[in-house]
Amino acid sequence: MNTISQKPRVVGHRGSLYRSLENTRHSLKIASEHCSDVECDVFLLKCNTLVVFHGSGGDVSPGSLKQYCNLDASILDLTYEEVKNLKFNPEHKEFGCGKEFIEEMEHECYIPTLEEVLLDAQETGVIVKIELKGPNTEVPVLQLVEKMGMVDRVTFASFKHDRIKRIRELRPHLNDDGTHRYKTGALFSELPENFIDKAKGAGATEVHLKYSTCTKKRVDMIHKAGMRSMTWMRGPIGMRQDIKEKNVGVENEEMYLRLMKTGVMAMCVNRPDVLANLLSRLSKHAVATN
Repeated sequence: MNTISQKPRVVGHRGSLYRSLENTRHSLKIASEHCSDVECDVFLLKCNTLVVFHGSGGDVSPGSLKQYCNLDASILDLTYEEVKNLKFNPEHKEFGCGKEFIEEMEHECYIPTLEEVLLDAQETGVIVKIELKGPNTEVPVLQLVEKMGMVDRVTFASFKHDRIKRIRELRPHLNDDGTHRYKTGALFSELPENFIDKAKGAGATEVHLKYSTCTKKRVDMIHKAGMRSMTWMRGPIGMRQDIKEKNVGVENEEMYLRLMKTGVMAMCVNRPDVLANLLSRLSKHAVATN
């Protein structure tokens, strides 16, 4: 069995989305059984409530409910009273937990507030990586995290680097060792050659690379620049698309081992239980051979 000198932190992507419905309290709690960290996506509703949700539509129609909830609208158009009544589409292929789970566990399949998720994290002890998915999320998320005394337990992340740059401008505070107290992650999908400069320009403390762009050379560059590293998986539809179009292989232990060899510090995965079990076996093997 392969041995890995530095074992990565296990981050549950949207919780544990193959065992429960993504971005729900249930999914994030289940992930905490195996993970040191969980990742969730956040939108600000028109009533100023912060909710944990992903949706489809990308930058063109962020938070689209069409595939997720069979509603031709964006979550940005709703109040929380309206969001509480949404029903998830059990046929949507992005939901790795499957139709049966959504139908049988309907009482767990609802969109939570970020405050609820952070309260759960206080109880389970996990670190929360909050992706600022929707517009105008940075300030209210920052304020909520501070109100709940969770600055040291949260990383603010976004593909929109102006959002994490805003966090850094508002909170440049340093720890005694010179590191930033407020942790921010620069997310990258397609990786530009100057990604280090872009991350540093946004004041990021971490760089989050898509799994298909995560190489030892790039991870070493991140660490040399004084930032931490994380790699992340796409959702189920995106992973299947990559398997078909890019021949990347399925998300399994073999893929996880390849990524670990890059020296990446954290792995945000769709199957955190599989990664955690792999790391446990590697640890036992290392002890047995020493």
